[in-house]
Parts: sequence; structure tokens; C-alpha cells
Amino acid sequence: MENQNTTKVQSSYIELDNFIVESKARVGIPQIIEQLKKISELKLEDFIKLSETKFENTVRGMFSVIKNLESHLEEVLQMNSTLRAEAQVSKSEIEKLKVEKEELEQRISSLEKDTPLIADLEKRLALTIEETEKLRGLYKLEKEKFEKKEKDLGMLDILLDKTREERDDAYKEIVILEDKTG
Repeated sequence: MENQNTTKVQSSYIELDNFIVESKARVGIPQIIEQLKKISELKLEDFIKLSETKFENTVRGMFSVIKNLESHLEEVLQMNSTLRAEAQVSKSEIEKLKVEKEELEQRISSLEKDTPLIADLEKRLALTIEETEKLRGLYKLEKEKFEKKEKDLGMLDILLDKTREERDDAYKEIVILEDKTG
């Protein structure tokens, strides 16, 4: 950033009734304050008492001060219009950002409404795990019952086979006894 007290100086010369005055496009703030002090210190009585050369030099000085102040005023006015234009651009950008912010806030709000809370999901997960454990326990019990029934069926098959053998043996004995008695 440039220092505000000292600025770039562009010189041009103005000739007015045999006076040559240097005009500066930008003047440092301390110079302007000094020039304003000089102008405020000048009094009408001082002009009357001055000799012609001193009067001429004083007028030249005043003319130079006024020209410097005019050029500085022009620059300030140009800077002011530039700053106003920049302010308008900034204002429109701020409005765009506000609209964008509102849209994002609405989007976030809708996402928060649509998405279940993590705590609810954790509770559902805990319930699901609990139900899964219960179902595993029931499955294990049913499996044990099924295995026991299969074992019992296997025992019954064995008993049935023994019973059939005994029945067949009994028929054979009956047939043999009938053949002997008969």
C-alpha cells in the first residue's frame, strides 16, 4: 500500500500573466495542511503593507497553494468516484453472497430434517443387535431340539428295526411251531 502522507507527484507548469506556477497532481497531506496554515495566517493588512515584490511573491505563493489544492481536490473527487464504484460492486457481491448463504442454510436445514439423528440410529442399531442375539439364541435352541429329535428318531429307527427283527423271529418261530404241531 502506498503511504497516504506522501504520494506520487506529477508536475506541470501553468503560465498566467508572467507568473509561472508549478502544479502538482498529488500533494502530500502535510504539505496541504502547511499551505492551508499559510493561507489562514495571511491578513488583508499584510497585503497592504507589503512592497510590490513581496506582494507579487505572496500572490505567487497563494496562487501556487490554490492550484495545488485544486489538483488535490480533483484527485480526491476522482478517488471518491472510484471508491463509490467499488462500493457498488462490493455491495452487489455482498447481496449475492447473502442470497447464496440463505440457499445454503435452507439446504442444510432440509438435510438435517431428512437425515435421522445419530442417536436414533445408534438406538436402532442396539435394538437390532439385541433382536439378532435373541434370534440366534432361539435358532440354537431350535437346532438343539432338531438334533435331539433326529437322535430320538435314530433311536426309534433302531428300536423299530429291533422290533421288526423280533417280529420276524416271532413269525418264524410261529411258523416252525405250527409246522411241528400241524
